[in-house]
Amino acid sequence: MDRIKVIDAHVHYHIYKGLIPDECKGFLRYTKDTKMTLSNDWVELDKILLVPSHPCYTRECYDGFYIDYEERKRNPDLYLQWGEVNPLTCNVKEELEKQYSLGIIGIKLHPPHHGFKPNGYREEEGGLKSLLYIYEFAQDHDLPVMIHTGTSIEGATRNKYSDPILIDDVVKDFPKLKVIIAHAGRPIWYTTAFYMAKYFDNVYLEISSIPPRNILKYLPNLLTIPEKVIYGSDFPAYVGQDLAEYAHQIYEVVKDRRILRDNILRLIKF
Repeated sequence: MDRIKVIDAHVHYHIYKGLIPDECKGFLRYTKDTKMTLSNDWVELDKILLVPSHPCYTRECYDGFYIDYEERKRNPDLYLQWGEVNPLTCNVKEELEKQYSLGIIGIKLHPPHHGFKPNGYREEEGGLKSLLYIYEFAQDHDLPVMIHTGTSIEGATRNKYSDPILIDDVVKDFPKLKVIIAHAGRPIWYTTAFYMAKYFDNVYLEISSIPPRNILKYLPNLLTIPEKVIYGSDFPAYVGQDLAEYAHQIYEVVKDRRILRDNILRLIKF
């Protein structure tokens, strides 16, 4: 039997290696006995997209981006990489240009861990010009933007910025921007996240960190929009997680290879 080729759009290599700030290290209790297995009898990881976000609230500019970059250089055939900038602490123009020159395939934003609203660029929401620049840069360079949604329990996380309804302004103000809703609004805002992916052409639903056995319980209409769903594991997300086995478990639920590989390929360039 041919193995199913998988592209995992959401892996935190630097967390797997424990290379995170001291204030985040409480999260490592969830990463014990995790295995970065690239294949088994059913699936084979074709590409892994590295996400640099730390697992807690931080004022850092780019989180683990350069740690991930060093690993990507060691294995360029396997790894691709999301860029990341904190609009509150970065010189975003300088940092985005640098990350773009290093070959990023998209930009990850983490509002609850960096403390900003996804729509905070609008005048009535604070007029954050650096965030406006990020969206304009992504749209001009045809880079998808993945935005964290859903609650996070670590440290000083600001979950009020995790509601996907705050992305509604973004997808309307930047109609050519490809927006990926990470974690599908887990666990409070699944309905909002699904609605946006279904009714906006430029919005996609990424399903990482949702237990495979519960995906269709929490998102019962997910398979009505299979072309809008992106696979990710959020590895390392829980004790004992196996990268290849997790992909296989998701496939056994969704039974659609587009979700496991093809959909993300339509959004990125490498």
